[in-house]
Amino acid sequence: MKGQTDYEKFKLIRPLPQGFEKDQRGFPTLKKDDNNDVDWNTIKFTSFSNLAQTKEASQTIALMFQYDEVLDRIWNDPLKYANKFREFLAVATPDFSAYTNMEPIQIEHNIYKNRWLGCLYQSLGIRVVPTITWADERTYKACFSGVPQGSIVAISTVGCASFQEQFLKGFNEMKKRINPELILVRGKVIKGMTGNLLVIDFQETFNVEVEYEQLQLFKMDRVISIKETN
Repeated sequence: MKGQTDYEKFKLIRPLPQGFEKDQRGFPTLKKDDNNDVDWNTIKFTSFSNLAQTKEASQTIALMFQYDEVLDRIWNDPLKYANKFREFLAVATPDFSAYTNMEPIQIEHNIYKNRWLGCLYQSLGIRVVPTITWADERTYKACFSGVPQGSIVAISTVGCASFQEQFLKGFNEMKKRINPELILVRGKVIKGMTGNLLVIDFQETFNVEVEYEQLQLFKMDRVISIKETN
């Protein structure tokens, strides 16, 4: 490490911030943020690629559903974005890939990156929403690790239409293991999904506000509760 700056050493070693713990598998464990002050009917959403153009950042949650090559900008230089993230109400952890044709160790590394970055930003006073992704049963232990019970989480259904059964199996396992208080759903609701859901239209993350403004106009509750049926 001779000749490296302290920041270069930090990025190489990736120490866990003080006050955070790892679970039995070694995954960094996020803390459960207090979201009692959030009015979910007025919150807006944006994407990582649109941070600079986002208005009213203090009332906006930044979602991180992007290609890995884009998200790796955060992993490779995590402190670069910290000041920008502080402007937002909350930041979701990056949605690094978890596909069935990937080796489990690749997925585990991606989940580790997700959780470590979340812990880092929480340690800097940034409110964090865990982004949850999964592949098949082999990945559940890793994919649902490091997230406190009752957390508010973010998921995406974009691209899941062709494997709904597999998606729902993992979705229900996520609910069983994490028991999320609220699920932020980027995309359309897939038949069979239950729980407290806040559905975010794909276009909304690009600051297209027509549908959102209609919801406000008619005073519609953005959070929908879908109960399980026997």
